[in-house]
Amino acid sequence: MAERISEKSSMTPSATELDETDIRILQLLQENCKMSIMEISKEVDKGISTVHARIKALESSGIIKKYTAILDSGKLSRQTLAFVLIRIRYYAPGQEGMLSQRDFCKDIAQHPLVQDVHVLSGEYDVLLKIRARDIDEINHFIVDFLRHKPAVDRTLTMFAMDSYLESTELRSLGWKEH
Repeated sequence: MAERISEKSSMTPSATELDETDIRILQLLQENCKMSIMEISKEVDKGISTVHARIKALESSGIIKKYTAILDSGKLSRQTLAFVLIRIRYYAPGQEGMLSQRDFCKDIAQHPLVQDVHVLSGEYDVLLKIRARDIDEINHFIVDFLRHKPAVDRTLTMFAMDSYLESTELRSLGWKEH
């Protein structure tokens, strides 16, 4: 079993081995990934070298995947948000063998309007989150692109009328159910 990451250990952590300091470092980086190691060390009351080692361990373990900027979609004229449910046709006319849901998802994920792709259980197989300039742009995506895919049996599109929370943060990090 891997050793918990600590000030004395350079082992890479797993999610179950994170202590309160690791969790606080992750929370701070989620809030502001440009925060300096010095600022983080003051917030968590640990030495700079300790914080640096912990961040490097979190990166090498894959817990921290990347650092990124969060853009305001409305200010970039991408204010129309839609969710598209897709029912997959696993056997399509003219296609040999079973169509791959994984290949379909990887293909759809390459489209620039697609923000998220999720495989679902239930009546529909895939959920897409689409961000576009307007309804017309989403219409073209669905009618001219998505429905031409042999794997697509049926779609159901829902437009967001208003949004109260959109987050890239793992907000439950450090949360304990009481």
